[in-house]
Amino acid sequence: MSTSQLEQECRSYSQYLVGQLPSEYLVRKYVDFHSQSRQIVPADSFDRFLTNVAARSPFWAGLTDAYASRFRKSSAVRKKVVLTLALLECTPPWFEYLDGAGRESILLAIGILTWRAAMYSATLAVSAFLFLPVQVWTAVFERSGKVPPLERWTQS
Repeated sequence: MSTSQLEQECRSYSQYLVGQLPSEYLVRKYVDFHSQSRQIVPADSFDRFLTNVAARSPFWAGLTDAYASRFRKSSAVRKKVVLTLALLECTPPWFEYLDGAGRESILLAIGILTWRAAMYSATLAVSAFLFLPVQVWTAVFERSGKVPPLERWTQS
């Protein structure tokens, strides 16, 4: 995977998780991890498809993360989101932002949790509508040994 693709992934995941672009330090650490480790590699063509879609923007990162959280728990997308979150937790100022949870009143906290649960449910429904047919389609073609290239769908 190219450095520019990894940098775009990091920016997309960071914006999805904390709403802002990552620092150059965080991007460098994300790319360094991938260059030194082969632990996060897409398992199949659909996993590559999800990874490429997630790198497009924070919106798509959220959709692919929601989908993978229910239907592809060990996917590369989930691992990359967890890696980005771990890097954010160790990098100023994001560790302060992420550790700052729980300072609201109980009613506000319940309201925030309810809102986030509703948003997750809606995101999961949309992502299932979009990605489940692609997953079925690739599974059918993988059995035949003739998987059509999905990269053209994910190019900007």
